Amino acid sequence: NMRVNVLSRAFGVSASEIDNGVQWNRSKEAANESLLDELKSYETSNFGQYLDNSHQSSSDLAFRLRSMSPLLDMYNSHPNPNVLWKYNDKTSSFDIHASNKHSLSPGDALIVSYGKYTEGHLFAKFGYVNGDGSSPTEVNLAVFHRPFGDVGLGRQYSLLPFHAWDSVSSPGETTVSEKTKQLIDMQSKELLRYLVFDDGYKECVRVSHKEEYNQHEELKLLKLQHLKRIANDLGAWVVRLPAKFPDAKPPQRLSKRPELGIETSRVGVNAKKMFSTCRLLSLTVDDIGREAVEYLRDGLSSDTFEVEKNGPTLEYRTMMCVARMCEVAMSRYGEYFTPQGRQEPREFGSREWNAWYIRDGEMRVLGILRQTLLTQANKLKRQHNLQNEAAITMRENGACPIEYSLPLLSKLS
Repeated sequence: NMRVNVLSRAFGVSASEIDNGVQWNRSKEAANESLLDELKSYETSNFGQYLDNSHQSSSDLAFRLRSMSPLLDMYNSHPNPNVLWKYNDKTSSFDIHASNKHSLSPGDALIVSYGKYTEGHLFAKFGYVNGDGSSPTEVNLAVFHRPFGDVGLGRQYSLLPFHAWDSVSSPGETTVSEKTKQLIDMQSKELLRYLVFDDGYKECVRVSHKEEYNQHEELKLLKLQHLKRIANDLGAWVVRLPAKFPDAKPPQRLSKRPELGIETSRVGVNAKKMFSTCRLLSLTVDDIGREAVEYLRDGLSSDTFEVEKNGPTLEYRTMMCVARMCEVAMSRYGEYFTPQGRQEPREFGSREWNAWYIRDGEMRVLGILRQTLLTQANKLKRQHNLQNEAAITMRENGACPIEYSLPLLSKLS
């Protein structure tokens, strides 16, 4: 609990050699060590973070530390603040000044911005929501496994060492503890549940225990290897709906309902990486010009590989795959999807009201996304006359036995 308290009340600052403030409490042992060398030692402590990879080839290192600022963390936050703050490395302090966008009157509450966070992030990390539609709403479609790396609250909350899931910003590290290996192996078993549908195939793909396997089995193994690569990248599993009232003004009293701004005309859902994930799951050997196996094999060498659009049949299966994920996610809300469960609590700003606000927003996103995808998938089917295509086979009424995929675990490198 202390760790969560510290991290949720800390601010990121970019440290540099000219910043004397970060050297105030340096130990005698570090007196002869350069500041940048000392900062490097914090990278795996979950409190420090590289902003880029310049440390590999340049002495001009960009490094972000977590800083406690007891006065600054007392300010309330809103995406449209009336007060701005910025770290000043010359004075080793935070400068605070009024925003040009909002006027201030005597007695007004001073509101800063912690960042453009989703409502769920605000609730989980800081224990509150704005409740005025000023923040985007995000839902997690990792319905069959639990991400251990990026859990959506910032890198510092990772349950795994950074280098075990984030090779881009933690280069060079290869050592993995036995406990971490066990955690990743357990997660790999969960990932098999994404591979039990065999969409696009009339018959289930059964993986043998033999060392040699056919192209259908190899494609399935490559899918699992890619799933393992992105399992802890939350961006590959979430969809986001833009803020409904992005111009909403910050409240002056926390107990008073905030004023709503102008409703945005943007209704598009950001699900680009989630679509790539479902394209991966929906690939058959006939996709990508019958070179799907080679396509995924080559993609393993890239940390940023994504499966792009490739023909109407793959896109149809992809849409239906995301819709399936939405349906599984929706089923977990149980009674909250009933009229009684969606009833708004009376006390605005209470924990019950905040939780209701988050749930209601998530259910709204899932409903919008699922209905939109089903409509678009049917439209695509009609446009391309896919009604009788075997390649649009979807197993909505039951998956293939998971035993058919279990041999994949022994083939993982």
